[in-house]
Amino acid sequence: MAKVLIMKLKQYILTTLLPLSIFWVVPNFVSADIISQQFVAPDFDRWMYPYNFNPGSRETGVTFSSVGSGFEQFDDRDGQLVLGFVTQDEIPAALALTQYTIQSIEVTLTCSNADNVYDDSVDSWESYDIETGVPDDDAGRPVELYGAAFRGGYTGWSFGEDGTFPVGAVRRERNVYPIQFIDGIPTDVSNSVLDEFTAEPFAVGMTSTVLPGEVMPSETVLTFSIDVSDPEIQCYFKKSLQDGLMNFVVNSLHTSQQPGFRDFRGIINPNFHFKESFAVQFGLADAAQLSIVVAIADGDGIPEDLDGDGSVGIGDVLVVLGSWGSCSCCSSDLNGDGDVNVSDLLALIAAWDS
Repeated sequence: MAKVLIMKLKQYILTTLLPLSIFWVVPNFVSADIISQQFVAPDFDRWMYPYNFNPGSRETGVTFSSVGSGFEQFDDRDGQLVLGFVTQDEIPAALALTQYTIQSIEVTLTCSNADNVYDDSVDSWESYDIETGVPDDDAGRPVELYGAAFRGGYTGWSFGEDGTFPVGAVRRERNVYPIQFIDGIPTDVSNSVLDEFTAEPFAVGMTSTVLPGEVMPSETVLTFSIDVSDPEIQCYFKKSLQDGLMNFVVNSLHTSQQPGFRDFRGIINPNFHFKESFAVQFGLADAAQLSIVVAIADGDGIPEDLDGDGSVGIGDVLVVLGSWGSCSCCSSDLNGDGDVNVSDLLALIAAWDS
């Protein structure tokens, strides 16, 4: 019976609705409120490392890589920071994605140690792999910020500060991992050197305290200005606001070996203050901070109201048809499975005239 209904629905789409999709227009919101909000500390900040036995309570987190260290059973991006900012108390959650237009996002982190060489540009994957013979064309290594994705049944809300790594996990097993969008697909970049591609972060940490190639003093603030003009990144954060929680992963590919805070050349790896830091608690340094400017368009907050006309109807069906197929980050992917298909159309029909 279900197969017959789906076949009839498909036939109706192809013969009746699909020809109408050429008339699809952009949402018709007519006004918007601008919200400018700064979050002075994350709700969740933790060090993501296979043998971190005190998640959520460390004072600092260090970023480093396993590449060339002799511990290559672990992800290339081995020591990572996970940040989570609850936004729903300051910015309305659960609105239609079309109601959010993010104008800017900045994240800042404060270095808790000195002597890191400042690098303001992405380095090629070949420059990290000594077997390629490709040198790094500038001094230092960048600190990079990415979106966050979850596995192991976790979400940003359920993982929080005490979700499991799991302890001792090897490559591609960590339950929170950094992503970039490749051909519209959120892709784990934890092993970009092994997988032979140069990862493209959402942002690289920048500072005006020193020039590229110079050593950063302790308490240097790195600012990550995210390119929200990128449609995939824009939509990633629209979905974050809709969920009420923004998650980030920060990492670097500074090669490290035991005892853990210096690489094999004796260069110190980047360390950053968490909100639990003694310096933060006594006002001597800042925890990670988030600044966001977002326009909230008028609307009734119905996720299925894709064209923004205040109700669910034929216009929204046309939006779904116009984005039919693989679509990892779009408002018409109502169930968030990465495809716009019959499931999303049925969800829309269930909300018809709401």
